[in-house]
Amino acid sequence: MMRTPIRRLDTRAAGFDAELARLQHWSAQTDAAIEERVAEIIADVRARGDAALLDFTRRFDGLAAASVADLELSRADFAAAHASLAPAQRAALQAAADRIRDYHQRQLDACGRSWRYRDADGTLLGQKVTPLDRVGIYVPGGKAAYPSSLLMNAIPAKVAGVGEIVMAVPTPAQGSVATGGSGSAVAASGERNLLVLAAAHLAGVTRGFTIGGAQAVAALAYGTASVPRVDKITGPGNAYVASAKKRVFGQVGIDMIAGPSEILVLADASTPADWVAMDLFSQAEHDELAQSILLCPDAGYLDAVHAAIDRLLPEMPRQEVIRASLAGRGALVLTRSMQEACEIANRIAPEHLEISSRDPWRWEPLLRHAGAIFLGAYTSESLGDYCAGPNHVLPTSGTARFSSPLAVTDFQKRSSLIEVSASGAQALGLIAAELADGEGLHAHARAARMRLGAAGEAAAPPSKTFEVRPVREPDVLPLVKLETTPEQSKFVAPNAVSLAQAAYKVAGRPLGLYAEGEPVGFLLLFDARYDDEEPADELYVWRLMIDAKHQGRGHGGEAMRWVIAEARRIGVAQVGLSHVAENTVDAFYERFGFRHTGKIDDGEREMVLRLKDDA
Repeated sequence: MMRTPIRRLDTRAAGFDAELARLQHWSAQTDAAIEERVAEIIADVRARGDAALLDFTRRFDGLAAASVADLELSRADFAAAHASLAPAQRAALQAAADRIRDYHQRQLDACGRSWRYRDADGTLLGQKVTPLDRVGIYVPGGKAAYPSSLLMNAIPAKVAGVGEIVMAVPTPAQGSVATGGSGSAVAASGERNLLVLAAAHLAGVTRGFTIGGAQAVAALAYGTASVPRVDKITGPGNAYVASAKKRVFGQVGIDMIAGPSEILVLADASTPADWVAMDLFSQAEHDELAQSILLCPDAGYLDAVHAAIDRLLPEMPRQEVIRASLAGRGALVLTRSMQEACEIANRIAPEHLEISSRDPWRWEPLLRHAGAIFLGAYTSESLGDYCAGPNHVLPTSGTARFSSPLAVTDFQKRSSLIEVSASGAQALGLIAAELADGEGLHAHARAARMRLGAAGEAAAPPSKTFEVRPVREPDVLPLVKLETTPEQSKFVAPNAVSLAQAAYKVAGRPLGLYAEGEPVGFLLLFDARYDDEEPADELYVWRLMIDAKHQGRGHGGEAMRWVIAEARRIGVAQVGLSHVAENTVDAFYERFGFRHTGKIDDGEREMVLRLKDDA
């Protein structure tokens, strides 16, 4: 039996580090001729639009179309392809799509939502997450057809809420340049892969065009009369596609520039050698530059895997590609221990990292850099490529040190939300002005100082002996200790509960009431404009609490006058509150202009003070 050529390395050897560095080396530099040709294609598409697209599609794909409309794919085309599949294929594609969608929906819930909070002085801060309007998905065609790639690119975009997903998939005619032919063949239509079109149906692709190469990337990036301009382009392609994506970056976003596929297996010799050999093949069969490396502290196991490679390789349809990949960039590496294997894995930062061990979770905490980590003997990397659920678009060539897999967040953008309160403007203004002066940006400083002592603080001024302050951490315990009168205690929650509820509501504003520096009560306000469920143009008085021993001194009236002034300052239409009928506080609130609405909500009677005529 012929021995399969593959490096055997030992971490104890003096030249190991240099040999590993040579093994890892891969240049992303594209051939100068390709770069020049891509630049010409992009410039031509920008200048001539549809006409250039038709010319390039005829020249490279062998398709003679009268208009770009003849190259367009509709949702009906996608649905028809899906319906035409054999039941087993349709079921497999559906199962994969369902798992990918479920994973990315959970990803959206975990890290793709808007959020906001109010700090101690009432300033609102947050992040608004919005989906991209339109994205382009490039799907390889011709000899290669990858429905899994379409699912992995389009489904996260759909889950993120992208409004329009445009697919570019070449369908070259046999004998065309794109299929390796001379380019003399010309046909009215090329070969369409039904699995790809069916995947587009399941993934929610909006439109498709049978165009490819650098010309497709240029059309998506700049738009033509027929192809809409997109905000981001994702998906794999050949050297021309990769070069074009690099060139249009900045005009549009891109996912990444992927290098050759990689797999790194950490093995403790507990997994059948045939399984590991086949996992190494699974990446080596992609192309001659793909990389497959095994790290193991057991020399006998490395011998067994090498023997399995020799035995299994003749059975593989792409054995010549696999053989060239293993000889050129593959390795079987003897390590001192599994710990050392983990350290080397972090240096390599592979695209796919398998922990083929009896106890994979023992080693997982030691691994910091990898596109995807596959844990345990049963977790074949190929399952991740097709149907496990996580995205298979992963960083390569060591970029996992600073990059991540394609995700829902790649199809979203984030905007900061800032609404500074009057109180916050006083504190932040001083800080900003000081820093701006130091940078010599005097307009910045003056803009901040203009708000100091202006309508912000003056709009809701406390008396000299009465203050309203945002509740900060040191204030909580003294406020909790304030006593509610026996008459009132049966109508309200304990102080600690009320304060906690207000503090954890985005729209809540807990405020302490002080007379001559001593806590005498608290206000819990709710800015209903920021209510996630039923936003309203209202400042709601959730609770007004005056300490039992400080009642009868006008503090309640001071607090309500402050609330009304604050409501006018922030510009809401009305101030609202509610109380149970047994709580005889009507007369107090009516003094300030509050009136019953006639509504009863959860047993409480509503009262409002309208500040605007249309409220």
